[in-house]
Amino acid sequence: MSPSPRFPSLLGPACALLLALAGCASGDEMDPGIRQDTPPQRTCAVDQDCPSAAFFFCDTAVARCAPACRTPDDCRAARRGEYALPECDSSPLGCQCDFNRCLPGVCAADSDCPGEKVCRDGACVNPPDVHEADACEVTPDVVVGRPGMSVAFTVWARTREGAPLVPHAGATWRSLAPAVAGEGTGLSATFVLGVPGEERDAVEARVGSATCRARVTVLPADVPVGGVRVLVVDELTGRPVPLATVAASSLLGSVTASTVTGPQGAAWVAAVGEVGLSVFHPDYGYLTLARHDATAARDVRVALRRNPLDRAGGVAGTFNRGTEPEASAQSLRLGVAGLSVPGLPAELSPEALLGPEREVEVSIGTSRRRLKLPSGAGVWLAGSSAMSVRAPGVAGVCDESPDGELEPEAAVRAGACGTRAAWALQGELPLRELPLNALEPGTDPLLLLGHMVPGSPRFTSTVRRDTRFSLAPTPVGASGTPDLDAVKYSQDVSFEEGGVRLAFPFAVRVPELPRYRGAYLDRAYVLATVAAPGRGLVPLGLGGAPNVSPADPNTDKDARLSDAGLVLVRMAPAHGGLEGQPYRLVVAATSGTARDDASSAVATTTLVADLPALDFDPTGSRPVDLHAGFLAIPEGARYNFDPAAYQGLAGRQFLADVDTRASLVRVVFTDRAGRRWTVLADPDQVREGLRVPLPPATVADRTYWGDATGSRARLQVEVLTVGGFTAKDRLGPSRLAAADGPGLEHTGTLTRAVSSLDVGRPAVTWLFPELEGQRLIRGSAVRVRVTGFRVGSGTGADGHVRLSLQGGSGCAGTVLLGDEDVSQGQGEVELRLPVACSGTGVTLTAELADTEGRPLRPPVAAVRGVDIP
Repeated sequence: MSPSPRFPSLLGPACALLLALAGCASGDEMDPGIRQDTPPQRTCAVDQDCPSAAFFFCDTAVARCAPACRTPDDCRAARRGEYALPECDSSPLGCQCDFNRCLPGVCAADSDCPGEKVCRDGACVNPPDVHEADACEVTPDVVVGRPGMSVAFTVWARTREGAPLVPHAGATWRSLAPAVAGEGTGLSATFVLGVPGEERDAVEARVGSATCRARVTVLPADVPVGGVRVLVVDELTGRPVPLATVAASSLLGSVTASTVTGPQGAAWVAAVGEVGLSVFHPDYGYLTLARHDATAARDVRVALRRNPLDRAGGVAGTFNRGTEPEASAQSLRLGVAGLSVPGLPAELSPEALLGPEREVEVSIGTSRRRLKLPSGAGVWLAGSSAMSVRAPGVAGVCDESPDGELEPEAAVRAGACGTRAAWALQGELPLRELPLNALEPGTDPLLLLGHMVPGSPRFTSTVRRDTRFSLAPTPVGASGTPDLDAVKYSQDVSFEEGGVRLAFPFAVRVPELPRYRGAYLDRAYVLATVAAPGRGLVPLGLGGAPNVSPADPNTDKDARLSDAGLVLVRMAPAHGGLEGQPYRLVVAATSGTARDDASSAVATTTLVADLPALDFDPTGSRPVDLHAGFLAIPEGARYNFDPAAYQGLAGRQFLADVDTRASLVRVVFTDRAGRRWTVLADPDQVREGLRVPLPPATVADRTYWGDATGSRARLQVEVLTVGGFTAKDRLGPSRLAAADGPGLEHTGTLTRAVSSLDVGRPAVTWLFPELEGQRLIRGSAVRVRVTGFRVGSGTGADGHVRLSLQGGSGCAGTVLLGDEDVSQGQGEVELRLPVACSGTGVTLTAELADTEGRPLRPPVAAVRGVDIP
């Protein structure tokens, strides 16, 4: 089969969705787990070139004979005789018959290993010596709260060489001050805040001779009546946020009182009854608790996330180049890498998840391809130079400043460093085995990967758990927006060694898919992860399936499985120091409509489920059941960006009819610098309609784009089930933000379902005339492109393109309306100028208008000056 001209160029979006779902991290070797010293060591082109067709097949990826099987017994000496495999007979894990290949077994938990052995990096080994621990780290390392607040702490240990160490017995925990009460043993322990006091070392973990501590501040329990105490902390570091403006507002949105947080991050603001309670800080995303009951809940703890694009950085990584193949066995190697993402992945900007796109060249046969890939993805021929990657990171904590410019604590408080788990998924696919649809334009690359990876044993996972990096102020481009192409990645990480095979194929039963714009979502993806406290979710594997034949509530039937609605997944066990941490499945369904329709929003619905144990089940006979259904897409959500009543909504009012199983709604505005304002509300409140408050006079309003015309910001609506699906388990904004509650910083960990609609922002841009001052002939057709807005006059349409002319002769006062997309969903609208219009300096203003032809408020317009002789 000739190589696909399109397949490599489609890998970028695949990697993008992988990273957007996961949030991401690390570097190890990509050894597929096929021992190359297994006899016979011979090359092949077909199975008949191998010594026994019953016990070997030709692995076309490397043109080598590999052990074959139909059942696990086919891998054992009793069956193979002279073709026995020492790695299968001498290992306590034996071999797995993995899609007809004999591959050494991989453990997933200590219980998989015999006797006193433990599972580390997928192998059964002697328990690590706890005395090898040279350093450790407690997470969270800083806590601020009130008496009675419960906090779970986790410890990470390292050897003198900096390698992660997971001791069999964990750590010994103790309290150092009356500020906390508790003790325990293991990798984690829970303490309860007690006696109020200033910040001090209060919790200690001991691993061998290494000790590490967490600092705790306990605020007084009493809160003066007539107002609310608001404690503001950094979501990802636990540090208090001083100098944040806390404002209370009426239900109509006007500010009634405001104050500023002190050194401990706390402030008292006058408020009674239902109010909007907002926190503003220029370095962080704004946060509003809509219609908060200030009389019943007078002690609140909110967590802010730093502006995602103010600082940028991360790590530069290198993949494993792969084995040198025979000339007849060319294979394509694929790699995706990143840094783990803590909390809700939606908190990050797409740019911070993926990195900027880059153009790379790949030689395939006699041809060369110029591809656009995100910076965390690579594609190359096995044996040739592997591509390097850049993985963006999210600010957090560090026990040493990676660039050495700041003291560690100063770097943490400035958002200038972080420690995450670096990860990589790598593998290779023989060019001759690429599916036929890889040649077809429009193929979804993530679906292709999601189908190929579960059936291939040649993919591995690499994790570097304690990867430190620095972040510097993001360069700003000429347009005033962040220039991510200019960001430097000063820390290096290698993904060339230490990989663990994705040794566990199994099936997941995907619930019925919801609809968007009247059609069922047409694809589903499963991301298999491990949840690392203080680090975030780390991807360990994936799977995917379309929903097109037929387009119904179930994903299409996979020929390898028994029924529709099942998705085959392949993943690696927790490794690289993450052993003992919980596995988690992220199952997402989305639609390709946004790719093909410029007016469409991005609709995604996601379920998150714990995975108690890994199962080797390549036939999918024991599918994982999520025991929950997807939340419906909130496609009817509406917001009035104008301060006055407009289109049936009051000024700055948000209204949506959301799924009744939801417990929290997040309305997220993002300006052109990537800075956000998130409004948290109870689902009942958004069904009734709520007002987004006006910010204090000295605070920038991030519901607007931040340009000279005052256009609207990007809008995303997220509907979440937090805590659980039963009514008694659901957690709403009031409970999450309560001073003695679970904490808003744990929303990501506690979320079980998310349905989101990334509405974006409507925009109109000029296609022709292309240049300012361009000369046109009389009666010319002009063309604009519209995005985020459905042009038309029928049901479901948003409105028209309104073209007004000024200046010249026979031009002034002319208004034209266009409501037809002439580009098959690409949002291009064409209008023809009047033949009588001529002159120099004619101004053409294209703006979006509602269905009655009235300009939108705030306006969405593009202006072009032309000469018409």
